[in-house]
Amino acid sequence: MTLQETLESLTVAELKLRCAQIPDLRCGTRKDSLVTAIKGYLLSDTLAAPVARLSELEHSAVAEAVHNWDGDFRAVGFEAKYGSLPSFFTRDPYDWYSRRAEPKQPSALELIFFNGLIPADLAARLAQLVPEPAALRIATLDDEQLPEVITRADDVREPLRRVDTETLVRQELPAVLRLIAQGGLAVGAKTGLPSAAAVRRIEALLLDGDWYKAADDEDAPRWAGGPIRPIRAFAWPLLLQTGGLAKIDGGRLGLTPRGKKALSQPIQEVVSILYNRWRSKGTPDELKRVDLIKGQTSKGVRLTAPVDRRLVIEDALRACCPVGEWLSVDDLFTQMKVEGHRFEVSGNPWKLYLSDANYGSLGYQGGTGFEILEARYTLVYLFEYLATLGMIDVAYTRPYGARPDYNDLWGTDELYFLSRYDGLHYLRLNALGAYCLDLSESYAPHLPERPPLFAIEPDLTLVLLRPAEPAEQFQLEQIATPLSSDRWGLSAEAILARGADADERARMRGFIESSLEGDLPAEVGELLDSVEERATALTDAGPARLIQCRDAALAGLLSSDPATAAHCGRAGERHLCVAEKRLAAFRKGLTKLGFVLPELKP
Repeated sequence: MTLQETLESLTVAELKLRCAQIPDLRCGTRKDSLVTAIKGYLLSDTLAAPVARLSELEHSAVAEAVHNWDGDFRAVGFEAKYGSLPSFFTRDPYDWYSRRAEPKQPSALELIFFNGLIPADLAARLAQLVPEPAALRIATLDDEQLPEVITRADDVREPLRRVDTETLVRQELPAVLRLIAQGGLAVGAKTGLPSAAAVRRIEALLLDGDWYKAADDEDAPRWAGGPIRPIRAFAWPLLLQTGGLAKIDGGRLGLTPRGKKALSQPIQEVVSILYNRWRSKGTPDELKRVDLIKGQTSKGVRLTAPVDRRLVIEDALRACCPVGEWLSVDDLFTQMKVEGHRFEVSGNPWKLYLSDANYGSLGYQGGTGFEILEARYTLVYLFEYLATLGMIDVAYTRPYGARPDYNDLWGTDELYFLSRYDGLHYLRLNALGAYCLDLSESYAPHLPERPPLFAIEPDLTLVLLRPAEPAEQFQLEQIATPLSSDRWGLSAEAILARGADADERARMRGFIESSLEGDLPAEVGELLDSVEERATALTDAGPARLIQCRDAALAGLLSSDPATAAHCGRAGERHLCVAEKRLAAFRKGLTKLGFVLPELKP
């Protein structure tokens, strides 16, 4: 809106109050004269006078609004950047007692902001008088600068755990896919959520387990915020279902053709597919994972579409996270506030609450701020899904006391944390994440070198050179039999049993060659070549009918006469074999020869 339109929308009383703040300005008493006088004053060179009266903080408020925020004042973003708000934006206009304490000379912001907005033409004039504000500066860290401990608000020191997730996903994704291929994951028939047993099986495959171990919260009472695990073990079945790599089959997950193909695809291509599918279609809503926010299914809550929130977070990661550098989660949140990477979680946050629907409603504070809804949702998305996919490296502590920004809310006195994800302190967008976010056209993995897993003796015994990681252990169990704690016997029978599928044969060979110290022994090469030869020696030609003839002479006639010979084969003295797809043609040939084949009775 223009200044003229804005002023005309005010009442005469409101116009007179603004006019009274301008020394020596004659405004008259009629609305049109008041509008003309105030407009003329603010759009002329006399505007410099109220601008000169602005305090440093007020000056910054105007500068941010006109140069960065299209004339709008964003209180959350401003406070995040400058640490406080001008009193003009914190006062209660209906609190007479607080207004009595205001200075006799009102803030010049009274003339500039109208319901938190600066009209477009006035903003253009102010942009000439107020220089652009300094850009927000955020420090990033390298590995050496990352702290070893985090001191909580209650002065408890928590060790900071750092995880490079590219290594994790390269092992965990194929391992979970193979586990699903064996029918080893039970999920809800309608929800697709993993059962407790499925979670335990996935945790056993995860490199160094889930983010948190059972010991991390065994001493915490359940009323203090709920369990802090699982996270990655919960996310994997959902990611794979949404990505089309797995589907529910009789209460268990089974691999789809796309899932089988993923086992032989480059890891970055599979992760990119999973990320894009989850961003667009992932269910359930990540907010449901913040167990302490109640009322999410209540009537009238009007939760927004998760895809809209995820796209905002994606934009923030692209704009705010330098690839390969550690960034504080708090600094990411500051940038999101300042640079406008905001999203709405609920159209009616009054329906969401903590502890009690009548007293703990998030409509009081949580709906308008950032920390309760937007920040907690972002933490789930980052820690449970993007970190699981290997797109961001993470540095975290246990969630207890890590983010006490909810303490002023009603009913939170006994809570140790608001969500299990509160312990995420730092993140680093890695090469895989940059590829999935289209920040780089190609992917070059940054992975630590691992020593060989085993050596192979002439009798096909595998001697472990280091402890097997969970995914390696899972693969070992598919091809070998344990003989002792560090020795496994390579099993020709197990390899042959799994060798019917060409891709599986290639994966077994690839695992042995990549895990082996030195060159592949001739004995193992011969074993694998033999499996290849035996696995391709037979071909399943499909279903067929076995036809019994009256005598050998009739069988000889039908197997040699041109009318039927092309559609059958001899299968003994009195029997013929007819492929199911050739049965109709075989019947027509029989008719030409004066015979008929009775229909098979059910």
